Amino acid sequence: MKEAAAALLDAVARESESRALEPEAYAKEVARLERVRGRPLFFPLLMGGVGRGARVRLADGTTKIDFIGGIGVYGFGHSDRDLLETAVVAAAADTAFQGHLAPGPEYQRVSKALLRHAGKRLRHAWLSVSGAMANENALKMILQKRAPADRMLVFENGFAGRTTTLAELTDRPAFREGLPLRGNVLHVPFYDPSDLQSTERSLAALDAHLARYPGQVAGMLFELVQGEGGFKTAPREFFVPLMERCREHGVAVWVDEVQTFARTGELYAFRTLGLEGYVDLVTVGKVLQGSAVLFSRAYNPRAGLIAGTYAGATSAMAVGARIIERLEEDNYLGPEGRIAILERRVERRFESLERRLPRAVGPRSGIGAMQAFVPFGGQADVVKDVIDVAFEEGLIVFPAGRSPCKIRMLLPVNTTDEELEAAFTILEKALARVAEDRGLPC
Repeated sequence: MKEAAAALLDAVARESESRALEPEAYAKEVARLERVRGRPLFFPLLMGGVGRGARVRLADGTTKIDFIGGIGVYGFGHSDRDLLETAVVAAAADTAFQGHLAPGPEYQRVSKALLRHAGKRLRHAWLSVSGAMANENALKMILQKRAPADRMLVFENGFAGRTTTLAELTDRPAFREGLPLRGNVLHVPFYDPSDLQSTERSLAALDAHLARYPGQVAGMLFELVQGEGGFKTAPREFFVPLMERCREHGVAVWVDEVQTFARTGELYAFRTLGLEGYVDLVTVGKVLQGSAVLFSRAYNPRAGLIAGTYAGATSAMAVGARIIERLEEDNYLGPEGRIAILERRVERRFESLERRLPRAVGPRSGIGAMQAFVPFGGQADVVKDVIDVAFEEGLIVFPAGRSPCKIRMLLPVNTTDEELEAAFTILEKALARVAEDRGLPC
């Protein structure tokens, strides 16, 4: 079976080399897609053909170094041979998609793989297609378990998803413009490393909400590394007192790992931080190629609450399970694993870049294969210029955060030294160009 899959992949690679679009045709295809969408693309980017590692091949035959990976989807980069062969074999199975009514072996394989790393408290996994759906399921479980309590605690500048309800849990007014609001979301400040009293202030805010709404708070959403909020991190010592207070008041501890999954040195960031004893539910997605909510026995919902047609694509489940197996087998996890080593390599690149361009490279944040920095003070228009120039030069990165705005990277966990060298060379060139164009010191 693997041999047949390999032959098919070789044929696809050969065929893709012969159908690159000319620049004018490429521009027309981009414009056509934008009309269909009803809004422009962030980048004039159409994938096409076979990429390689961190390099993505576009439909015009050019390649770029992709350090955002569809906002975290391509955990092992592009055209990973092992994962593609896994997908091809799975795609030849009974059906393209699996439902919860009739799951296949891939459903069980990925569920068991997820639970292997989840610790003793989380005993069940429910699969879904998108991270937003996993978060919706987690929220419903919490509200059912804690009814009639209906208020939720979230961190300031957090992100939860794009549904109507999750947009309210997200601290970005522009993401919920025109949407009806229930007004049951309560905010707690996230960790501020510049404030020695940050933990105390956040705990005081949490206590104030619990005192004002006794018995009405159902759960608290913990985004351990804020993604859209700017790749902000916090130490274990910040989360523990907040989670302990939630446990004291019967408030569900829900950890959103849709973006952090498989990126922080362990499969789950809550395991990286040693918080497994506090977590009632965790949601995952992106690198998994699907999504899931994992939950304790206490939050196992009554029949009907989280039913749905699709559990995910058969090939996506197989690839998700294989990704976890690769992380286990190839020494990616742990304090001396390849993700931790990648983090240190990226840190050294930033330190070197900062020495050459001290005014251009501001504060950095992130963990593992999630890294960000503030360029030129973090004005949004300047950051956008750097991102656009980097794209022109061959590097794909993305913005995050507000005041300051940052450039973020969601690197493939198997990023090579050569890919890092090429990417940071392009980034340095982009920073220098923007500095020259805008008359900024660098």
